[in-house]
Amino acid sequence: MRAIKHNYTSIIHMLLQANANPHLQKSNGSNALVTASYHGYCDIVQLLISEGVDPNIQRKDGRNAFMLACLRGHTQIVELLLKEQVDPNVQDKDGINAFMLEQVDPNIQRNSGGNALMLVCETNHIQIVKLLLKKQVDPNVQKKDGVNALMLACQNGHTEIVKLLLEKQADSSVQMEDGRNAFMLACLKGHTQIAELLLNKQVDSSVQDKGGFTALMIASANGHYEVVKLLLEWKADPTIQSIEGKTAISEAKTNEIFVLISSYLKENKTEHQDTASIASGSSGYHTLIKQRTK
Repeated sequence: MRAIKHNYTSIIHMLLQANANPHLQKSNGSNALVTASYHGYCDIVQLLISEGVDPNIQRKDGRNAFMLACLRGHTQIVELLLKEQVDPNVQDKDGINAFMLEQVDPNIQRNSGGNALMLVCETNHIQIVKLLLKKQVDPNVQKKDGVNALMLACQNGHTEIVKLLLEKQADSSVQMEDGRNAFMLACLKGHTQIAELLLNKQVDSSVQDKGGFTALMIASANGHYEVVKLLLEWKADPTIQSIEGKTAISEAKTNEIFVLISSYLKENKTEHQDTASIASGSSGYHTLIKQRTK
């Protein structure tokens, strides 16, 4: 297995010719095929399969070669193992299932409610996402806390995966338990391109989470100037208040964002009572009050 870990293909050939046993397992249940699949060594995987190594062997944690190839984004190995009739219904001890063949229910979820699509959307394995979507996996399945694949892709800045999910009618309006949606998560992390993609899909920028916060407030509070600028260009309402009475301007993390929102309010002739309260020090970004009142 050490030769496999370091991709020493010629040494592996020599060992097999010398009748080395390719079926041996380590104390954790792993074998040569599992190791090669994890590391993405397609030639070695093919060689071991030709030697009759069982692709359905599981480690003690329940994971097998197929699951690990999916997890690591090794598309070629995933396709190879699919041809070897791997059992996609097998789950590990956490309930994780690879969900790749047509016979499997694409909506099977692990104990937390997550599934394979969510996992590869979070880890940015684009080709695996394409394979799963071709198998009609439902992109709108949610975990117990309301998280779905689109939210994970948006939060982690995986633009191409967001595009794929939107093409498959992923619902950008779905909200988590705390009221946040995919659009808010993109704004939270400062992913301007993804925020614009969602705006072009007619996402509602005025939606509020359970605390009353909008995407604009969230972007402002986290210092994402370009996102704030984009949202204002799309006419996001900076006067909406949270449950505690906070607004995008009172939550501004930087002076630049404060000035940007203030200018927008003046240009649009919108009265905003928080501007006075921030200057007086009763709310808002306190470390910038002195700068703004000089």
